[in-house]
Amino acid sequence: MPVVLFVFIKLVVEAIRSALRKTRPVKPQPVCAGCSNAHVQYGAEGRRAISCTFGGMVRPVTLDVLYCTDYRDRKVKTRLVRIGFAPEGRGNQAEA
Repeated sequence: MPVVLFVFIKLVVEAIRSALRKTRPVKPQPVCAGCSNAHVQYGAEGRRAISCTFGGMVRPVTLDVLYCTDYRDRKVKTRLVRIGFAPEGRGNQAEA
């Protein structure tokens, strides 16, 4: 009889635990996950460590960012800008 009672209590506790797991809201992805300035490490159990490399130094981000002024999308191709003097060539000649 005590074994049946123990099994019944265990089933009730497992049912309550699974119901509570399903009702937890899913955390949204932070903006940093898609930023080209971010270094994101994904760990076990869905945890992640994010560091921002904007400005040349690595800074750990300890909160989930929803908006960032320095955000740059990883999927967008970066435009290369030449600074300084370019060698004379076909495309660099000024039209007179």
